[in-house]
Amino acid sequence: MIKPEDVKYHDRDPSIRTWVETMPILFNIPEEQICGIAYVLTRPNLGAAISSIAIAKGICRNVHEIDFLDSQMHLTAPKDLSDFTLENGLSVKATKPPRDFHFTYEHALGSCRFDLNFRGLHQPFDIHDPEENVLMAKSSTSNPTDARFGDPWKNGHFELKGHITGTLELRGKKYKVDCYDGTDHSWGPRAEVSARAESYLSVAFGEDFGMQLSVPLKIERGRVSSDPARFGFVVESGKIYGIVEATVETPERDNMIGMRQIIRAIDVRGQEHVLEGTAIAGYPYSTFNPAYVMFQSLYRYEYRGRIGYGQTGDIFGTDYIADRMSRHARH
Repeated sequence: MIKPEDVKYHDRDPSIRTWVETMPILFNIPEEQICGIAYVLTRPNLGAAISSIAIAKGICRNVHEIDFLDSQMHLTAPKDLSDFTLENGLSVKATKPPRDFHFTYEHALGSCRFDLNFRGLHQPFDIHDPEENVLMAKSSTSNPTDARFGDPWKNGHFELKGHITGTLELRGKKYKVDCYDGTDHSWGPRAEVSARAESYLSVAFGEDFGMQLSVPLKIERGRVSSDPARFGFVVESGKIYGIVEATVETPERDNMIGMRQIIRAIDVRGQEHVLEGTAIAGYPYSTFNPAYVMFQSLYRYEYRGRIGYGQTGDIFGTDYIADRMSRHARH
């Protein structure tokens, strides 16, 4: 179970050079076909951090079409992960840990700024708690042998859906932000050997329903597909219910960016959830971490007569994707 102190740095051996703690926030303006992310990865034992802010409107097939990118390396690691400001202009404060946060950003050249409040909708989902993550009993989520999982969550990871409100100003144009999406926090040693292939799906239909999934990906003969989910949950009226079975299909892609999506999931109550999504924004995102490329999509979902939205990130290690898609591909 996640506790308020889990938004701070965790106890660690100071000699572990690869220790990492991360935090992103996903935010959207669906009526404008805009999706955004702010990401922080800090290595406290090294005293260094990287951070990236990305915002895209519509489908951006190439990097030069993305509306805003600010990715910086070798920033000073925060002393307190629950309340900090980085040199790139991003500030994060846990206002009511572990659920509520305040994110602000001011670009050094004045091209972008935002002020966002994140109000969590439920107790954060702990992937290492078998009472919450019921799929843990079927596969070793905490220490998977499949290289596609990488090592980001060996020590800890939580997921949280929330209501995000505030303002965004992008190249002189001002927007109101009022959406539902997610944040998370990972901690532990991370080698970043670029062998990962995994998809993260965040779906929200307002205050009373949302879903989160993690799905292994694979590329065979140039075609991307997925295996059954490794963990996930639905949140309904503030309560979380673990996923016992889920599959995700992405029958249409454009330059690797997911354009259509079909989710089928069953939760611990035996309730089946079938969602169909169509991308309204998306972009290739290779600057949040030099070890990976992520193809990010903002989907418009239909579910039981309702409309919702959420971002999916299809993450591939640079070596994994090159071994299957480059001119020197071996698989």
